[in-house]
Amino acid sequence: MKKYLIKKGNHYATISIFERVAAFSWKNLVYRFQFRFHSDCYWSPARNQDDQDLNKITGIGFGINHHENSVRLAWVPDFNVPGSIKIYGYTYNGKEDDPRQTSLYITSVTTGQTCNAEIASLGDKYKITINGVIVSMDNSKPDHNLCFRLFPYFGGNNVAPQDMNIEIEYL
Repeated sequence: MKKYLIKKGNHYATISIFERVAAFSWKNLVYRFQFRFHSDCYWSPARNQDDQDLNKITGIGFGINHHENSVRLAWVPDFNVPGSIKIYGYTYNGKEDDPRQTSLYITSVTTGQTCNAEIASLGDKYKITINGVIVSMDNSKPDHNLCFRLFPYFGGNNVAPQDMNIEIEYL
């Protein structure tokens, strides 16, 4: 698995230009990967209300702007269960008004646990699977041509409170 580091005080993981270029594809409808959070991805207690904002693991953007059309896995610590991370499906739908993005709780995992994941774009629906738990989310803007992989991102509004490591293997 490749380790992605989000440094304390930042939003973005460090990604090479070569990996960014290789992230583009054409008509990629199924995206399979494994991921694992290191223990540094958990902190408690929440620093402020914005610590409930969803952080991003990975996903697929369609077209040229992921804020217009994308699906991702997102996460936030479960501040009531040490070492537990809540996983969500998260979409941008390209609308000008609310809800521009939607989220749906899928499951919780623990730091150090290797998770199997799949995101499938099936016309007007996304099917998201994490360790055998399957959810469906609406895809209000199907576009299956130009696709690009989205990388780990911390936030919402807050920046990473400490260095955080997420491992991902794209299958």
